[in-house]
Formats: sequence, structure tokens, C-alpha cells
Amino acid sequence: MPRPLVDTETIITVALDAMEDSGAGPLTARRLATRLKCSTRTLYQQMGKQEELISALLSHYFVQKTPELDANLDWKGAIGSWAKTLRLAILERPNLSRHLSTENRPALIEFTRPLLAALLAANFTEAVAVEVCRSLVHVIISLTLGEVETQSHRYDETAIPEDHLTGLLSIDANAYERSPDGKTPPPVFTQSIHWLIGGIELQRQTQATSK
Repeated sequence: MPRPLVDTETIITVALDAMEDSGAGPLTARRLATRLKCSTRTLYQQMGKQEELISALLSHYFVQKTPELDANLDWKGAIGSWAKTLRLAILERPNLSRHLSTENRPALIEFTRPLLAALLAANFTEAVAVEVCRSLVHVIISLTLGEVETQSHRYDETAIPEDHLTGLLSIDANAYERSPDGKTPPPVFTQSIHWLIGGIELQRQTQATSK
């Protein structure tokens, strides 16, 4: 069998960079083949269709970003640390992360294993630990992609109707404000994770009491 003209690692590296090139538009096989100086046929033979390429990019990227959680953290600290790490990984590759649909969530399995292990070590049952991880993945992806969109498309908050309840329920762009370096999560992210942890803790206390 002839050797491929472009190795898979190079294809993935170039594709990840091309996807985040905001001025070039969506990533297409033709654009990627041009960057790689190969034919689209070669690209399809090695990586498959567009959907398969995206899945490969997601898996490759998030496996590389899999965190090593501090063994001294309790389960609450493990959730907080892991949540912040996933947020930063999404922010680093926002265009790629927009493809984290239900079909592509398996790309986060390896990324989630350290948190699952921390929960099991804290005596969570396997079923509950898995559900906690699923909920956190869903919430963190939604919050972080919302953060990306809000930062990209600011709006005039003075245009919100002055009705009190409408004002309270309207999306507050300031809730998504980041720190200058982007590493500190905005208030809406921190508060949401805090509430989730509180709900998990309450459920555990209720179940322990009922035994």
C-alpha cells in the first residue's frame, strides 16, 4: 500500500488552525486541501467525509487537553477545577467547539474520565457520577458557547424595555464579562457551577438521610 501523501497528524494540525482562521470562512475540504497542497481526493481517502474529519478533530483536540486533577481536591473542588479547564479548552478553539453536538459529545469521553474518577473516589455510585458528568458537560458547553457569542455580538442594553420584570429576565451582557486574560470565568458561569454543586450535595444528603 502506498504511503499517504500527508500524514494524519499534519492534516489535523493544519485543519485545527484553518478552522480558527476567522477571515477565511467555514472549513471546507477544498480549502484544507489547498493549505495541505494535496488533492481533495487524497484528503477524503485519509480522513473521510466532512463529518468524520470534524469528529477526528474534536477527539484529537480534547484528548490532548485532558486535565490531571489534583488528587488532594475533594469532589467539589474537582468539579470546579475541571469545569474551568473545559471552559478554557472551548474558548481556545471556539469554532471547533461549536461542533460539540449530541453526536460529537463522545469526543469529550477521555476529557471527562479524570472527573468521573474523582467522583467515584468520593463514593459516588457509578450511575450518579455519570449523570453528574453528563449534566456538567451540557451546562459548561452551553455557558461557554453563550459567552463566545455574547463577546462577539454585544448589544445595547439601554434598548431593553424599562419594565422591571423584563429587565430582570433579559440577558445581561455584563454577566458574561471576562477577566482581561480571559482565564477567570464570568459571573454567570461561576454561579451556575456553584448552584450545580449545591444541588448535587443536597441530593447526596437527602439520599444519605433516607437510608
